[in-house]
Amino acid sequence: MNVKLRSRLAQRLDTDIALAAAVPARAAVLQVQRAILWLRHGRAAEAREALNRLHAQALVHPRVDLAAWLHLAEGLTAYFSAFGGGAGERVRRAHVMARHAGLGVLQAQCDAWLAQMAFVERDIERLVTHATATLAGPADDSAACRVASALGMAWDLAQDPAVATAWYAWGRRAASAEGDDAGLAALLYNQMQMRAVRIRHAALAGEPGEAPAVLLGVDSIGHFDDAVGGSARGDLTPLLRAQLLTVQGDFAAAAPLLEAHLPEAMASGLARTGGSLLADLAWCWANTGEASRARALADQAAVEVLAEDSPHCDLDERAALHARLAQVYARLNEPGLAQRHGEAAQAAWADDAAQRRLWARRLAEAGLGTPPR
Repeated sequence: MNVKLRSRLAQRLDTDIALAAAVPARAAVLQVQRAILWLRHGRAAEAREALNRLHAQALVHPRVDLAAWLHLAEGLTAYFSAFGGGAGERVRRAHVMARHAGLGVLQAQCDAWLAQMAFVERDIERLVTHATATLAGPADDSAACRVASALGMAWDLAQDPAVATAWYAWGRRAASAEGDDAGLAALLYNQMQMRAVRIRHAALAGEPGEAPAVLLGVDSIGHFDDAVGGSARGDLTPLLRAQLLTVQGDFAAAAPLLEAHLPEAMASGLARTGGSLLADLAWCWANTGEASRARALADQAAVEVLAEDSPHCDLDERAALHARLAQVYARLNEPGLAQRHGEAAQAAWADDAAQRRLWARRLAEAGLGTPPR
């Protein structure tokens, strides 16, 4: 039996739904909002059951507002299960319907989620468009929390952690005002993830960087998720820990985490970053005496990286993958392959630096350098 959600937002939605029992149309919209909260806490089965019932209700008593909220919910179902997989299409449909029906709060929430998805897809133009629209829309703590996460990560990617921190802090205030523990947990995770990315990439690029003491913070995410009743993606925190352990050189501890959690992550939509994690696992094996497995996995990852050629691919992950493969092949006494991937890494790091400069410029030009007061 699932633990009852303990956030103020969950309690308020339960109360509002009970109070709206005499107004079925209002109650149905609130129930969709509760199902979305369940999704964000990792309660996919509960959310699915509720959404199926609400879809049936929407056919019996059609209403534009209910249909629009259901499209958002289905988009987020796809997002949390596959980090893409049709998510954007459903959220865009909800956005169009919300705009035409004058549902300002729903439109703002759709814009905020589309900004988040644009970050994942490394599309700075769409991110700027939707973030700007969110901030120009009606005040809504849920939308504010989500767009703050997207902009915090965007500024982290642009390597301006001070500006990123200001956005994360603004988002935390909005999530606290909303009583949204899932939003707080997501902000905490995303900030920690981007900090870990900086540590990992600095190590792979041979630059001085922060020590992986941030591991203690990674553990705290899991403790917070447990306290509030669950997380949408509990498989991600162990992978973050594994990456930091690999940087730290604790290969014996990192390898089992990667072996246990990579399959689920790859199956559920993390193929974009999974290649560099495969290379991390090969590096662990190369350092724990499993040379043949390390070589086979490195060869696989070397082919995986060929798919990272789209305009919006994760350039930093492509560079990390090549850099890690250079290390693996050097350890396996394959100097030719090591040199090839080392050169590819240098080229990818240069592309990454150009992308970071572009992002910093576009975000600043759009007036997204500081959060609203």
